Amino acid sequence: MDKYSERLVNGRVGNDAFLMMGIGAVLIVGGVAMTILLSTFGLFLVAAGIFVIVQSTARFHIEFEYLIMDGDVDIAKIISKKSRKELCSIKEGDITSMASMKNDRARNDLEVKKQLKILDYTEKKPDADNYYVIFENKNGKETAYILDLDEKSLNIMKDALKMKFRK
Repeated sequence: MDKYSERLVNGRVGNDAFLMMGIGAVLIVGGVAMTILLSTFGLFLVAAGIFVIVQSTARFHIEFEYLIMDGDVDIAKIISKKSRKELCSIKEGDITSMASMKNDRARNDLEVKKQLKILDYTEKKPDADNYYVIFENKNGKETAYILDLDEKSLNIMKDALKMKFRK
C-alpha cells in the first residue's frame, strides 16, 4: 500500500511581484504627466499601468504544494489559487540525506558546500520547528530542498529514508 501525503504551505512573495507593481506605478505616473502636458495618449499608459498593477496583485498570494508518495516528493507553486506550476520532482533514489533545519550538520552543509544549489519552498519563518532539508544528488549535481513538513509527511519520509534521515 502506498503512503501518501499532500500538503499546502504559504510561500513568500517574490521580487517579480514588487517589480511589476513598480512598473505599473511608473506607467500610471508617466501616463498622467503625459496626459496633462501633451495629449490623451497618456490615458493608454494609465490604463496599462492599472492593468499591470492588477496582474501583480495576484502574485502576492503564493502557496507551495508538496505531494509525497513513498519517499518521492513533487513540488508545485500555486499563485492566487488560479495557476499551478510544477517546480520539481525529487525521487527517493536520488536523495542522499534528509535532516531538520535545526540539525547542525545540515546547516553546516548548506553553508559550506560551494556547488550546492539551494531551493527554499517555505514561507521562510525564522526558527520554524517543522523545516526540513532534503539533499539530492542527481546526475552529479547536488541540490538542497528546504520544505515545511507536517507530522504525517515527515513520518512518510522517515519510513522511506530510514538510513538517510538525520535527527
